[in-house]
Amino acid sequence: MSANGLDVVELARELVRLNTVDGHGERQALAFLAETLEEAGFSCSFDGYDAEDADKVSLIARLCPEDDKPSMFFGGHIDTVPLGDALWRYDPLEGRIEGGRLYGRGSCDMKAGVAAFVCASLACVPRLRGRDLVLHIYGGEEFGCRGSLHAARSAALFGSPGAAVIAEPTSNHPLFGHKGVLWLAFETFGRTAHGSMPEQGDNALARMLPAACRLLDASPRASHPLMGSCTMALTSMRAGLNINSIPDKAVLTVDMRTVPGQDHAGLRDSLATLAGDGVSVKVMQDLEAVWTDPGHSWCRQARSLLASLFGVEPEIACARYFTDAAAARSLFPDLPILIMGPGDPGMAHKTDEFCALNDMRAATSVYEALIRAFYL
Repeated sequence: MSANGLDVVELARELVRLNTVDGHGERQALAFLAETLEEAGFSCSFDGYDAEDADKVSLIARLCPEDDKPSMFFGGHIDTVPLGDALWRYDPLEGRIEGGRLYGRGSCDMKAGVAAFVCASLACVPRLRGRDLVLHIYGGEEFGCRGSLHAARSAALFGSPGAAVIAEPTSNHPLFGHKGVLWLAFETFGRTAHGSMPEQGDNALARMLPAACRLLDASPRASHPLMGSCTMALTSMRAGLNINSIPDKAVLTVDMRTVPGQDHAGLRDSLATLAGDGVSVKVMQDLEAVWTDPGHSWCRQARSLLASLFGVEPEIACARYFTDAAAARSLFPDLPILIMGPGDPGMAHKTDEFCALNDMRAATSVYEALIRAFYL
């Protein structure tokens, strides 16, 4: 039980029971959290990120919006991936607690993390008279960070952040950044014709294949001491509607994972040139890499707190996946950001997803300690 009387395990359990698979039900789940936060004195608002669906929203909660001094910022997401076709041991929306674990879709990724920073924040409210504390709980993260990127269109929603935590599952180990992502779709166009008369058509697939071979040989050269090398993979190709027609369109997708310092616009342009004439390119996702120097004063303080709580100095590492940290980084290039939350990252998106109860409680303690230290 946290100091404000709200138990992190019970809150996480309630969130798991609120179905937010594929982004459905986001407003209902976030309204539940908003009511809890408003009772403690937070000012809450919803940020709609999809003009065609009023249910697709993010929650913005600020304790004292008029405060312009640096504040702590916590971010996370409420939406979850689909359940999959495999049978679950327990109902994935039941919130079953068994063997020291909370089972269910989103228990690890990342409703436990959201519950932990909400509980930690509520516990600290009495200590923060007149100071701001900013919580963002996003929708649409699993669809390319749609909620956080929309929120990042308005810097005012973030207040004046001095330090940030994105509560993705990391088994409570601090991660100091992650690779960027650049998803590109290359397209060629032609003219359809009967498969027995190919000379009457213009084969878009035949146009694409040489471009694909050239792109396959591309090897962007950049690396980072912790993130490793930039990677590039051809991931899908689609062309034609049936076997006996000449295709009039072909699409090739490319997944690039970049490291700090790489120029995404330059990468896109160089690959477009390599693909050649007659091949167009569309940007499907573009998020810069996130990196915070572990030597930053707040990061050193956070590592010291973690060492005192867990008895061991945390290793310096980075995430392999991208997160909502990219949205905050786009607005605040010098903001120290840690990616750190409860749950084994290897459980994310899996059948029988779970989060250990002790992980949730430890995360809540860590977040409380970080908040108290920041405002001292």
